[in-house]
Amino acid sequence: MSEIEDKINVPSLPEYFRDLVREAVDHQKIKVPQGVEFYLVNLLKDCAKTEDLYGAPPEGFKEEPLAFLFARALQAEMNLRVKLLKRLGDFSLYISGFFPASLTRQLVDVSYYIQMGESAYGSLSRLLIRQAAFAEIFDDLARRFVAYVDVLTEVSERSALRSDADLLRLYEMWLKTGSERAKKLLSQEGIIPVTGSPLKLQ
Repeated sequence: MSEIEDKINVPSLPEYFRDLVREAVDHQKIKVPQGVEFYLVNLLKDCAKTEDLYGAPPEGFKEEPLAFLFARALQAEMNLRVKLLKRLGDFSLYISGFFPASLTRQLVDVSYYIQMGESAYGSLSRLLIRQAAFAEIFDDLARRFVAYVDVLTEVSERSALRSDADLLRLYEMWLKTGSERAKKLLSQEGIIPVTGSPLKLQ
């Protein structure tokens, strides 16, 4: 059982995440298509367990670098390609939103995950061009990937699955992604984000 399932009733997970997503979207004052909201809620529900996050073969992965997964997707037959690209996009979005601090200990940082997620969702949108509703969802996820990372970050903080990021990590997040949410939170703390310079207090 996942940590979040210990905190709330399992049958209410979709409603729980839907409320958190809507609160984050309203707080950040961004317009989210209904299909994308539904997708984010289901992504959070599906990623509540570690085994669901990584998936099962053949579309699953564990130790495989994201770039290798992307290359494998491009060489796969159509059905598997769609599954692999979706898995890659979902994983990149979830990790970037929920656990960006963990990436500071890796050879690649959050900007790499964002780039891979944008590429995966963009490729998926083009693959599904004849399925307009799905193509629009993945196109929006690709174009506004950082905005949706911000939404998941706020959901993460509100759900108490991790502690609030400290100012340095928040600043690093802004430097690497250009996150409007990180910039706003820094400003609220009296810090002016300046690219390439130390933190400046107002």
